[in-house]
Amino acid sequence: MDRQTLTDALAQDRAERHHFEGLEYVRLTEAVGGHPRGSVVLPGGAVIRGYPSIGRIHSLASGLRQQFQEPFWAEEKIDGYNVRVVFHEGRAYAFSRGGFVCAFSTDRLPDLLPPGVFEREPDLVLCTEIAGPDNPYLEGSPPFVTEDVQLFVFDMMRRGQPGFLPQNEKMRLIEELHLPATRIFGRFLPTDAAALRDLIRQLDGDGAEGLVLKAEFGDTRSKYVTGRSNIVDIGVCSAQLLDLPPEYFTNRLMRMAMFVHEHGQQEDPDLERSLGRAFLSGLERAVAGSRTHGRVDHRYRCRFREHRNALHFIAHMAATGGQRVHILPDMPREEGGYWVLEFERVFDRMTGTLATAFSGATQFD
Repeated sequence: MDRQTLTDALAQDRAERHHFEGLEYVRLTEAVGGHPRGSVVLPGGAVIRGYPSIGRIHSLASGLRQQFQEPFWAEEKIDGYNVRVVFHEGRAYAFSRGGFVCAFSTDRLPDLLPPGVFEREPDLVLCTEIAGPDNPYLEGSPPFVTEDVQLFVFDMMRRGQPGFLPQNEKMRLIEELHLPATRIFGRFLPTDAAALRDLIRQLDGDGAEGLVLKAEFGDTRSKYVTGRSNIVDIGVCSAQLLDLPPEYFTNRLMRMAMFVHEHGQQEDPDLERSLGRAFLSGLERAVAGSRTHGRVDHRYRCRFREHRNALHFIAHMAATGGQRVHILPDMPREEGGYWVLEFERVFDRMTGTLATAFSGATQFD
């Protein structure tokens, strides 16, 4: 990005300066010069483009016809958080979707990626998903990551260049660099709805989140989730019923209903029980939390290799989470060669509503 464009964006509050230890960078808070929100400008003007939002299709057969006219690839959609991993002046950094250096992800990169990845490909940008129960951002995790976190590469870019690497080049680099990656299920045509329907039913039974469908050439992408992933989301977040926008739940109920209809699962008693249990289990957790310690919250636990990165993360949480985030006492603590950090995120509206209800006060519906 040229200096004047960057200067103007900063002056117009469309970009912000940040630093992480010795790295000075700019993140775009709005689209600038054809670069999307979340893009990062490194010293010297090189741009790490923000990862675009991916549209969702709700009906598989009609969605394929509408979105794809040419062959596409189907890959697993993983329930995690998105970071772009880049190499700059001898060090790898993980940038969040919003364009911040993620202190947690950056700290853990030596555990999550094989060594020497960027020695051969220094301008490579790895678009990855980090998932697992010991992550500091999400309440849920995929069933196949049972402890700590894992990283999965799902796309690649080149620094300063638009667009993603072609699928064949991405797969070649994944193999040659021994990168952990999302599962790739193969190449399909828009007329292959029956085969994809079988695949999505298998993923649904396995507890997977769904598919990302990627055009063989170009950057067209769509996602299609399994029915049960909606139930999992509701179960994980129903304790936050009043703190999340209503659309979080109504959108998932609509997706679930469309999935059930499309895949012939109407009047499935196990499915119906699972959905009811998902709502009630989270609300029961909220009631129990309110009764036992006077608040509704979720506790997070994550591990850092370096003490200073845990402190960077705490500072970031204080700046962005405000009073809703409470770091537990004596954190971080050393354990098993790592620095463990535990903190709680409080759900204010559920906390207040249940506190009022338990106080004996009257409420009017």
